[in-house]
Amino acid sequence: MQNPFLIARFVIFALLVNLNLLILAFAAWNANATVAAGLSVPVTTIFFLLNSCTLFFCVILGLAELLVPHANTARVLFECALSAALSVFQTGTAISITVNGPAICRLTFNWDLCASSSLLIPTAWLSSIILFSHFLTLFITAMVHVRNIPDIWTKTIYSVDWFSFSEGFTNEKAIDDSNDADSWSRYMKDIEAARPHIDDNTKAPWARAIRRGIDIPFKRSNLSSVNSSPSTTSTLLPVAPLRVQSRSIAGSRFIEKFRDSSRLSRSEAAFQYATQTSSRVEPFPPRVENHDLPIPLPRLSEWIRADAIQGINVHTIPISP
Repeated sequence: MQNPFLIARFVIFALLVNLNLLILAFAAWNANATVAAGLSVPVTTIFFLLNSCTLFFCVILGLAELLVPHANTARVLFECALSAALSVFQTGTAISITVNGPAICRLTFNWDLCASSSLLIPTAWLSSIILFSHFLTLFITAMVHVRNIPDIWTKTIYSVDWFSFSEGFTNEKAIDDSNDADSWSRYMKDIEAARPHIDDNTKAPWARAIRRGIDIPFKRSNLSSVNSSPSTTSTLLPVAPLRVQSRSIAGSRFIEKFRDSSRLSRSEAAFQYATQTSSRVEPFPPRVENHDLPIPLPRLSEWIRADAIQGINVHTIPISP
């Protein structure tokens, strides 16, 4: 499919060719009437003839590349300069025929001279306006494309992809995105991917803030038996996880993220980082994973009353004096 800009250019060329054919015919008629009236041919009529022939030649150069692909006759700078020059000449001849045509008609009272001059005036103005519009359109369009196509002035009209900025904008956007991406963001995704995923269940709206192991309902039932003699229980601490020695002690220039767990995004030697976890082992989990499930008891543990540890029961309650 042809570019709409080239289609509009063909339409303008067609209008200019038709108008200048009329100008050429009316100028020849005016020159013949002037000679028949015994007067010298005015300079304005000669300029009309020269401008029309020059425009025909420029149109042929502009369309020659359609027949000869490597002609390179329709360069943007060449066509822009020719259209500007022709529009200036056409405007000058239109002003001249507008001023001198009616005056000569009133002096000679020649019907052919008056008719040809009257027809030349609107045709010349219309042709000059179209030529000037073509110059402005081509010049402004080329200036718009200079940013994406710096050598547009040396290219031909047919080699430029007019008003196709999608590829250029995509490349600029990709360059901007690559410039904005710093050295940290390229490694954050890898760190997040290495971090273990923990399901963070939302706390139930009815759940209260309960001290685990102290408040109700985490008490031993009164129906359960109580040891009468004092006893001591020993709680086995969980085996501490083994530390993995680092393969390399080289530092990193990237920011590492440490979350709630003691897992590192990379292994390091013991002297390269501080201890991330406390040496104290809590008897109860630090958080409730799911409020709808019972609390799992550790191995060899049960809920007992505090007075049973001290050996106090209903039979050994001390009586105050």
